[in-house]
Amino acid sequence: MYVADGAAEVEAEGRAHRLEKGDTLFLSGGVLHRWRATRPGTRLLVVAVADHIEAVTP
Repeated sequence: MYVADGAAEVEAEGRAHRLEKGDTLFLSGGVLHRWRATRPGTRLLVVAVADHIEAVTP
């Protein structure tokens, strides 16, 4: 998760992480988490990778 603008709070494994513009947070697969924007206009980039996704050539 990358904070492009604004700020967010992430709860993961019982810990709270406060993120500001420019901050990045990496979580391992299977980690239960939730997040919320804490400022209006917050924009996040969230990248998820799953082991079960297969590339298919058309």
